[in-house]
Amino acid sequence: MEKSVDQVEKNVSASFAYVKKDMLMLNDAFSDLHDKMQHLSLNHAMLLEEIGKLRTEMAKTSGKAPAKKSAKKTSSTKKKK
Repeated sequence: MEKSVDQVEKNVSASFAYVKKDMLMLNDAFSDLHDKMQHLSLNHAMLLEEIGKLRTEMAKTSGKAPAKKSAKKTSSTKKKK
């Protein structure tokens, strides 16, 4: 059974409509992921702030200065002859 030109045009148009719908769904999914990543980043920042406060509070109660991680790299010592 041969398809008319009009039927082919309708099929192509419908196919592009499905592609457009799928692209919009993907866009929404990426937007949701972006929002969730921002939320997680904000939660991470708040947790780091709370950890800093707790460290300071613990240092005050124990009488020691708060321990900070050093960013120094230790270099290996070479033996001199």
